[in-house]
Amino acid sequence: MYLTICIPTRNRQSYCIEALKAIAESHETDFEVLVADNSDDPAILDDFFRNQLKDDRFRLLPPEQNVLSMVDNWERTVAEVGGRWVTIIGDDDHIEPSLIQILRRYEREYNDLEAVGWARMSYNWPDNRTIATLASVPTGHETYIPKKRILHDHLFRWSQREKRPSCGFGIYHGAVRRSLMERIKRKYSNRYFEHPTVDFDNSCKVIREAKTLVHCQRPLSVLGACGASNSASTQSFELMKKLADDFYRELGDGQPIQEDDFPFSPRLPGLAVISSIAATTWWFCRKYGVDNEGFQENFAHAAVNECLSSRTVDEYKIKVEGLRRGFAAFEGGIWSKHFNPPENFVPSNAQNQLCGVYKGYIYIRESNLKAATPSEFYRFAESFVMPVEHVASGRQAFAA
Repeated sequence: MYLTICIPTRNRQSYCIEALKAIAESHETDFEVLVADNSDDPAILDDFFRNQLKDDRFRLLPPEQNVLSMVDNWERTVAEVGGRWVTIIGDDDHIEPSLIQILRRYEREYNDLEAVGWARMSYNWPDNRTIATLASVPTGHETYIPKKRILHDHLFRWSQREKRPSCGFGIYHGAVRRSLMERIKRKYSNRYFEHPTVDFDNSCKVIREAKTLVHCQRPLSVLGACGASNSASTQSFELMKKLADDFYRELGDGQPIQEDDFPFSPRLPGLAVISSIAATTWWFCRKYGVDNEGFQENFAHAAVNECLSSRTVDEYKIKVEGLRRGFAAFEGGIWSKHFNPPENFVPSNAQNQLCGVYKGYIYIRESNLKAATPSEFYRFAESFVMPVEHVASGRQAFAA
């Protein structure tokens, strides 16, 4: 088996079924799909597998006796992987199985290849458009080999000072050699995943450990956001609070998401995403002795950018107040001087309203978008990007 696509899922069976139907349409054969069901009702996916899917490329892990935390559900999923390469997507996402062709090309061309990243499309399901939303399509198709030092600075030092560190590698919407995952397990506490922010937990370890990493600019998957997803919380303070509360309740006895010496709780209103990512990188560097000099000051500037992305003045004030309290308590308050959001803030009235081409992306207003699922959007958007087979063959033009 060459590739295993893992889909952990909990109580979002209808979205998961749409993802499985789309992947099942692929003519590729050297892959498997492993679904780890962590839902309260096991009958829905079990019935779908038994009576509708009937495809031996797909396997179902039924729910265990007790509900698992996200980190434990991901853990048991990777333990069952049979492929040489492994990737994980959400149950409301889509992935193109023909990425196998690109993985094979890169394995031929690059020694010690252990991680492959790619650009991702983004799409909001129809039930997640409570405000103006845009779908996005990256239009590049080149291949590049990043320097690990730069990736290290982006992720561990937050050197870009943006509200999210860009790393581009990891098992979530990326491919990792199974042998690397086994090496990670041996080195890091005998687990594949430790921190509850599982995607960035893995990115930290992949960027730290992978021998050769390759990035493909051509999009090979879609980051979907349904109304019940974590991503949907960015559109609503109330939903973000509920999802954060649910997340904490299901942590169980696992690793706390927030370290005692890092007083930026994901429960702070509107700050779940930036706080959880920062807490993960802080935890990893502290636990495993990774140099992250400069993180504190860079994070303060990133926090300002987080505030400036607010959609309303009230949202801005709430974020500023929460972060200000955090910096006052962080390492004796010495980094507070670098957290300087402007006193007056005027939100953009054009946010998510404009569409078109900008910096290598096509942005598409979703209010009139006909595509009803991430896979339908992917097929539509393929009209704008280099065909997979051309990227796999190294061609540089759409027409031969």
